[in-house]
Amino acid sequence: MRELTAEDFKKAIPNPFYDKLVKEVLVPVCREDYAIFEEIAKMNDETPESVMRRCLKTSAKRLQETP
Repeated sequence: MRELTAEDFKKAIPNPFYDKLVKEVLVPVCREDYAIFEEIAKMNDETPESVMRRCLKTSAKRLQETP
């Protein structure tokens, strides 16, 4: 199985449900907090934004489970 490239993604069809499923939000993050996410991201070879999204998703699930 070959690895996908940026060119492959450029050819992809946009998700027609994106606007219904995703709400884009801009949240300011102080530099000190961003540095923490950046450090964690480097350990896992990912972006700080993906770490923040995962944290937000985990927190949202915990809030839903709270009685």
